[in-house]
Amino acid sequence: MDFIRRNIKTNKTLGEILKSVRQKKKLTLEQVEEETKVRVKYLQALEEGHYELLPSSVYAVGFLVKYTDYLGLNKDNLIKKFSTERGKSYNHAKIMVERRMHEPLFSITPRFIVIVGVAIVLLGLIGYIFYNVHQFTSPPNLEISSPTADQVIKEDKLSIVGKTDSGATLMINGQSVPIDDLGNFHQEVKLNAGLNPFEIRSTNALKKENVRLIKVLADIPELVVPTIIPPVVEKAPVVKKK
Repeated sequence: MDFIRRNIKTNKTLGEILKSVRQKKKLTLEQVEEETKVRVKYLQALEEGHYELLPSSVYAVGFLVKYTDYLGLNKDNLIKKFSTERGKSYNHAKIMVERRMHEPLFSITPRFIVIVGVAIVLLGLIGYIFYNVHQFTSPPNLEISSPTADQVIKEDKLSIVGKTDSGATLMINGQSVPIDDLGNFHQEVKLNAGLNPFEIRSTNALKKENVRLIKVLADIPELVVPTIIPPVVEKAPVVKKK
């Protein structure tokens, strides 16, 4: 709200001047607080002359400057009146420098708290949406806890254990493998003697894939298939007819 700045020549006290101008403009102390960010109790202390209720000199003069600027009054004359009434003398230029150095950058008001709360909620919602979109469009997770890569096994069977995203499709060497609600899987496989490669593939609903290749060496003797030798059948002697 912009007002025409004017000088006040009167025998009234500082508080009477402030209160009179405010009431002529039909303003409440709460409205002034909202615009100047000076708390009602300090505005009331200025109007009623209860200077002992004001904070340090720098802050008190800072509050007065904001109030007089808002009402459109000459702050230099009113600062002198304030200094006289309070029994102290202030250098206005020094006060302004000190006020900039010591006055808080902002005051915490109900409106500020609401704005911060809304901002936190919005940031949380945006983060949640971004996380879910990223999870949905990225390849599924795929962790193999057993066996380890290039492991040597002395048995003819092996358990492949791991975890992927729930809802994904899991294949081991092209064969479908069931997973539970948490994405865990446990599959027994047969091994051949020598090197056994396994391709473990997880695919989500968007056909995004994650593939792990594991090679396991089975140190087991190869099965020897016995050779069956057919029995020799002796032929009966041929008897020549005379």
